[in-house]
Amino acid sequence: MGRVVHYHHPEAENFSLKYSSASPAGLVSRREELDGATKLMGYPFDTPVYVLYESETEIEAARDMDFDEEWLSDRIAELSHEGQVVAFRLVELLEAAVDVREADEFHLYKEFEPQKIEQALEHVSWENPLPEVAGELMSNLILRHSLPNANHRTGIAMLQFCIESVDADFAMPRTHLDDEAWQEWVDPYIVDSKRLITVRRNNVRFKHLAELGVDLAERKDGIQIRLAEFDLDMHWRDALSEYAERHEEHCTEFARAVLERAAKEKLIDQSGPSKQGFIEYLETGLVERDFRELF
Repeated sequence: MGRVVHYHHPEAENFSLKYSSASPAGLVSRREELDGATKLMGYPFDTPVYVLYESETEIEAARDMDFDEEWLSDRIAELSHEGQVVAFRLVELLEAAVDVREADEFHLYKEFEPQKIEQALEHVSWENPLPEVAGELMSNLILRHSLPNANHRTGIAMLQFCIESVDADFAMPRTHLDDEAWQEWVDPYIVDSKRLITVRRNNVRFKHLAELGVDLAERKDGIQIRLAEFDLDMHWRDALSEYAERHEEHCTEFARAVLERAAKEKLIDQSGPSKQGFIEYLETGLVERDFRELF
């Protein structure tokens, strides 16, 4: 199985790995550098490894979520019209996901950051081939991580809406929890996406783990990252660019697979929507949509 270290603390998943060392003494000064609450955990391998975890946010229950229009208006007043439209739709999607998943079991891990939605829209190659536009839209929404949870599920929904804006007859496979066929097909894409974005933000930390003889880093959702499979030896700024590009390619591949699975191969070479065309579809084409059907 190999030597496994948890990226999120196994008993407090809002604590994430910050530093690692071959001895606890090596983490004392590091602990003093951190502003948030910390936890120290030792791994009793033949050659022990010690990890310092930090919490930057508190976990909240989704039942406490209250995204009313007045609150949203205050938060996104400075966004462009396009950013506001996407922000409102993403919040509707999040509320639908909470409703389907049951609020008591759905946790919020961070604050809603609507400004990141506009950043995501700016990094989409609008009117390029449809799989590129849809894939980049999904990827950039996930990478910006603007919502407090469900960024992958809402990103996939936006990919769907992007395709629908070009072809009204497009039908996405249902994503209900009991749709085992969908889950078996889509879950590997989500798992690999989470691996890429975790490595992207932690290449330096993971490189140090590998130097300590660790084989695997495990996320809170049980996803394991085999460190030897990733290039970790680069500056963290280079890793942000390198793995963002890989993530976009991964999501573009997913978009192509979606079109093939839906028997819409003819759309693979068709141009995607313009930004304005996509925004218009979000405003007028989804007015009576029950977003719970997407989850």
